[in-house]
Amino acid sequence: MAAEHELIMREGLAAALRKAGSAKERARLRLAADILEQGAENPTATTHLHSILCTIYLPHRRIAPDAVWQRSNGEGATLMIQPTKDEQGRYFGVPYGATGRLMMIYLQNEAYRNRSRKVELGRSMHAWLRAMGMDSSGKGYRTAREQALRIERSLVTVAYEGPNGKERWQDTIIRGSFNLAPFDAPMSRQQELFPELIQLSESFYEALIRHPAVLFEPAIRALAGKSLALDVYLWLAYRLHALEQPATITWRALYQAFGPNYARERDFRGKFKEAVKEAQLVYPQARLELTEEGIRLEPSAPPAPPRSVSYLQPRRALLR
Repeated sequence: MAAEHELIMREGLAAALRKAGSAKERARLRLAADILEQGAENPTATTHLHSILCTIYLPHRRIAPDAVWQRSNGEGATLMIQPTKDEQGRYFGVPYGATGRLMMIYLQNEAYRNRSRKVELGRSMHAWLRAMGMDSSGKGYRTAREQALRIERSLVTVAYEGPNGKERWQDTIIRGSFNLAPFDAPMSRQQELFPELIQLSESFYEALIRHPAVLFEPAIRALAGKSLALDVYLWLAYRLHALEQPATITWRALYQAFGPNYARERDFRGKFKEAVKEAQLVYPQARLELTEEGIRLEPSAPPAPPRSVSYLQPRRALLR
């Protein structure tokens, strides 16, 4: 449990705020208190995501439009995302950043929650952004529109081979198109083209149903603009309650898993430490410690029920 949660539970939020030395500390305390309150009042506010995406991550930044993104978690699972051309021969690239992650999470959670490949979006991109709790202003719209095009034109390959068996499939993320009008098109034109629902591809949907990870929805929203912190939260939420004994993950292994956008490991360490602190604020059950060697993880309660999940990886497995 983070120090903020301990202080709030011991002395109350008002007393904790009086001890805060800066506006940043007060903001962290308020977020920690909000998560504790929501966890007590609505513990079943869950979000679901394919378990592979809790251990292998999208790029944090834009990469070349025609570049293939391929990563392995070191435990037998590999994710590859290939951008495909549109009818004019253009590549849009693979999804990236916080917005790309949030849109992927939303599509998967809605499909899992309704047990249907069909996902309702609303009458326009603006309506969809509001449903996701995202910025629907001009800048937010532009960012979301770009990520939607990338999701639409991406081909995903997932492969796993380990003690729990073998699995391999390749498919698009969605069927059909978001039919996005130009950004400067009139709202009536955008609403006319935008579909009110979209469908996940068969393979992507079936894999999600077989291997879901269960997350706490308020935590996802709290980390909406922080892609590295969101990745760390997904990893901790998926891993910690599968541990049977404490484990230390080295800085080298962490850098290989989370740091492809950082040229030097020492630059990555500072960013990762801050991301861990952000993730701890929204995952009070997490038991961990940052050390000179890396991060020490201890078996922890999951962030949301149910208490068991269908794992692709063996229960003892961890980053090596």
